[in-house]
Amino acid sequence: MVTFGAISLEKPLEGSPDQSMPHNQKTILTRKRLQRLSAKCGSSLSVALLALLVLNYSLVTVYAGEDPVNRSSLQRGCPDLIDLIKKLSPSVVSITVERNEAPSSVSNPPPLIQNGLANVRDKEKIKDLLQTDSIGSGFFCDSAGHIVTNAHVVDSAEKIQVTMTTGKALPAKVVGVHPKVDLALIKIDPGFDVTGAKIGDSSGIEVGEWVLAVGNPFGLGRTVTVGIVSGKGRFLGLGPDDNFIQTDASINPGNSGGPLFNMVGEVIGVNTAIIASGKGIGFSIPSNYIQELLEQKPEHVDSASGWLGVYVDDIDEPMARSLGLSSPKGVLVDEVLGATPAFLAGIRKGDLILSADGKSILDRKHLSSIVAGKKPGNIIRMVVLREKKSRNVDVIMGKAPE
Repeated sequence: MVTFGAISLEKPLEGSPDQSMPHNQKTILTRKRLQRLSAKCGSSLSVALLALLVLNYSLVTVYAGEDPVNRSSLQRGCPDLIDLIKKLSPSVVSITVERNEAPSSVSNPPPLIQNGLANVRDKEKIKDLLQTDSIGSGFFCDSAGHIVTNAHVVDSAEKIQVTMTTGKALPAKVVGVHPKVDLALIKIDPGFDVTGAKIGDSSGIEVGEWVLAVGNPFGLGRTVTVGIVSGKGRFLGLGPDDNFIQTDASINPGNSGGPLFNMVGEVIGVNTAIIASGKGIGFSIPSNYIQELLEQKPEHVDSASGWLGVYVDDIDEPMARSLGLSSPKGVLVDEVLGATPAFLAGIRKGDLILSADGKSILDRKHLSSIVAGKKPGNIIRMVVLREKKSRNVDVIMGKAPE
């Protein structure tokens, strides 16, 4: 209690605003209250009282208008993580893989990543981005024992073992691989219903949204890290459909295949890649690709995508001017591999690809997505600029080498 002369602030004075009153009535009553206090006290005291009453009124205003907790506030705020983690943990598993040889992704991208234009020539970059150890993570997507993980986690596996949060370990087998992104579906037979994670809609995520990464880093077992969505639509050059979510939630070797949860407990991404030389830079495949993985029937689906066999680079302003262009557009062919569809069609190093399949090319990611959307045997007409003269080139799509 604070007392100034005969005036006590322990209890509200007559005329204090009621929290159930409308905002405009509170304002009128608060003014009257200040006038009465000013008349009873000296001018110096009025200043101090005014500051206290303004603070009190501000707090009343904030809490009087507080809304019930809803989905939006949970996504944008930071709820009680203890309860959320307890709820989500049973759906996350650790994966151990035994191989007779190193996975193909150690020296080359996994087969699904080789499709399209965006082949990575720098093998060290592949090692940095993709975690190719014999440990990984995953999560149940239903109650029957189906588990989503990264394709590079189970690539070339002779034996796959899944360990649940209860400590129970069971063998698993690969039952599906996404044709365009680094996702795989594996299956165990638990003998009882397991807790499946809820798959969210990744198209609605926002930069700044809180997220949780759960996984098995360095084989330590269940580990939870928290962060935010740092970026969207990241293109790393690992595959034709690169569209990664970037997060600063800590992701380490062993986290591959683990879920990225939003604050309402939905999977919005699958943790996939890191930049080893960076800090707080991890990448997740958007969850909307998971539905494509679940809907496919691997034994009947032709997963082969179109392939050109070229390396291309985006162009900048100075390069555009040197080619006689008013602004950057198209992509520059940096290298053409021998005996490939591009080579056979007559595309040469130094060509500028301006359009493909009737679409003006914005950048290498755009061209990559167009090519990946075709099947081997499809024909794409391209417009290329060579020696400042444009020409049409028809390319018969090939199939990426295994």
